[in-house]
Amino acid sequence: MMIRTASRITNGSTSRAISALLLAIPLLVGLCWFPASSQARQDAPVEKGLDRADLKDVIDRGANWIIDHQRPDGSWGSYAGDPGITAMALKSLVDTPRSYREEDGPFISAAVKYLLSHQQPDGGVYVPDQGLMNYKTSVTVLALTALDAGRKKPRYLAEVARMRDYIAGIQCSEQSTPVGYDPRTHVSSYGGIGYGSDRRPDLSNTQLALEALEAAGLSEDSEVWRRAVRFISRCQNKKATNDALEGVSRTSTEDGGFYYHPDESKAGTVTNEDGSQSFSSYGSMTYAAVKSMIYAGLKSDDPRLKSAVDWIRTHWSVTENPGMATTENPTRGQMGYYYYLAVMARALQVLEVTTLTEPDGQEHHWAQEIAAALIERQRSDGSWSNEIDRWWEGDPVLATSYALQALNICYRTMEE
Repeated sequence: MMIRTASRITNGSTSRAISALLLAIPLLVGLCWFPASSQARQDAPVEKGLDRADLKDVIDRGANWIIDHQRPDGSWGSYAGDPGITAMALKSLVDTPRSYREEDGPFISAAVKYLLSHQQPDGGVYVPDQGLMNYKTSVTVLALTALDAGRKKPRYLAEVARMRDYIAGIQCSEQSTPVGYDPRTHVSSYGGIGYGSDRRPDLSNTQLALEALEAAGLSEDSEVWRRAVRFISRCQNKKATNDALEGVSRTSTEDGGFYYHPDESKAGTVTNEDGSQSFSSYGSMTYAAVKSMIYAGLKSDDPRLKSAVDWIRTHWSVTENPGMATTENPTRGQMGYYYYLAVMARALQVLEVTTLTEPDGQEHHWAQEIAAALIERQRSDGSWSNEIDRWWEGDPVLATSYALQALNICYRTMEE
């Protein structure tokens, strides 16, 4: 079996050791992108050898579509300019093989100016009274730190530091004001980070915030990581390490996957053989949890990480967000599809695994397969959009940004 692991993970300014993760782990290929009920499972992997020059052309077409749809004020958004969508689009351009920077044109410089114009006195980047403060601030951090990557004199250290402190400050913790959170009493919230517009955290916002904090150089000794692990653990289908499952009517599937919130799964519930109800695990949250746990310093032998990797092993797919589809509604598997591929590619990049092998020895190059799936769905004008318009993926600016972020990672991985 050909599985490459790395003993050290590096992102931003923080490095963490991780030993022999994913050794000899087989993974299964997923279903084709059509609903599972309408077509048989496709087991043949994409053969290694996708032309990187062709992939670069695909990325260029998507990037040019993004650039052509920038608003006069430097922002992006199909319906209105928005800091969150702008930062998503900006990062997708900065990370392309062309490595666009401010000097290349207003599609970079004007976008940066727009984002910084929305940095508030508290350090966050958002429009007052419009919500989603954590989301918008976190993706801005990722865009600005990507721009500064490799520079001898980073340009945005002071602004990013304020954003970092803002994100860390809205974590549900003992230090929250006016009254702190108790880790034993507030089992559904402690350690998590939400949108910022309300006080309920979720795993999606938490993983985005943690990636931003990692990129912004938050110390690995910060209590933010310890608290976050507690929240993440309470979103896992694993009773031995999830104390939020104690004393509640539902039970665990024990499959090791993850869901959205200790009290909610966007994939719904399942009925177990004994008639009990459990939250369904699903792909995007499981990949999000894996990368977040590694950022937080969990070791490869931690049972939470091992169980999550096992879930990935048994639910491999590049054609749908696994765990979302139901027999009654197979198209649910397309909900959050582009978000799923973006977080999937990022998690696998953090794991530094380039090949995955099925139990029968069949090898899969995940970057090749993700790229092939996205190339198949690219529209004639270079953009992407999700017909299952959930979580804003009907907006081609957002969907194209997600697609480019995944493809940029695939391109770099194929280069190695």
